[in-house]
Amino acid sequence: MQVNQSCKPGRRGQPGSPGWRRASTATTLFAVALSSTVISAASADELYIDAALGFETTGTFRGVKSDKPKPAPYGYFEVTAGEFYGGVFSNPAYIQDDWNALAVLYAVWAPSAAGLDFDIGGRYYAFPGSSDFEYDFEGDGLNDHAGRKGLFEALIGAEKNFDGGRVSGRVFYTPDGFAETGPAWYFHGEARVDIATGFEARIGAGYNHFAEPLYNDNYVDYHVGIYKTAFGLDMFVRYSDTDGFYGMDNSAVVFGLEKMWSVRSPDGASRRRYRKILNDWVVDKSLFAVSR
Repeated sequence: MQVNQSCKPGRRGQPGSPGWRRASTATTLFAVALSSTVISAASADELYIDAALGFETTGTFRGVKSDKPKPAPYGYFEVTAGEFYGGVFSNPAYIQDDWNALAVLYAVWAPSAAGLDFDIGGRYYAFPGSSDFEYDFEGDGLNDHAGRKGLFEALIGAEKNFDGGRVSGRVFYTPDGFAETGPAWYFHGEARVDIATGFEARIGAGYNHFAEPLYNDNYVDYHVGIYKTAFGLDMFVRYSDTDGFYGMDNSAVVFGLEKMWSVRSPDGASRRRYRKILNDWVVDKSLFAVSR
């Protein structure tokens, strides 16, 4: 979510505004989908409950790095039932002089067909109690646009596993992006390859396309990293950057560490494909999906 750099702290959105109504509708639909996932999980043979705490030295989102907080902590809770999973992810967010908790609610259907694994679903980025994001294009102290920070995003993706690695592609779409700035698309591809015992290399790139150029410039992000699980911890070191993002240098070398706890049903423990969130706001924001 790219934002214009000439902005000032804002006022809160009005409950009667179109953006508020869209967000409320999206939140309601999302809550229903998430509830269905949890209800299905309660009676499923394959039930997994995962929770994790982690941090990374510098927060990034689709290649764009954040100045605060450093290090950036996060946590998540996820329920998987057969082909469905859903949960909530949270971390502190600092945007336009506004400290707030980000909560991402997500629900996804993950079927397999024709040798491919799919992800079809959505998530809602919520900033409870947060003030509006405001744009002051002329720098005259007058607000030219203000919009709520929350947004709904749909996703569809596919991946192919092979001996020693996998390739994946995902498409994300929001009908009204961050700060109610109009529709936006995000396209992302990634390859993962085992390079040594327990080590995995990942390289990927994404393209961010915004329907309204007044608020955002289209840009490319890319990353390359080494991932390793040891002593019950997941860790990585990664380099990422952007091309075409206006106003700041996003090159960053980031170290991350995560500890996950998992509960599995006896019937599904031997058949589970390992899945977990890699915090898309703080840890692996180019995906905000699952790591099998």
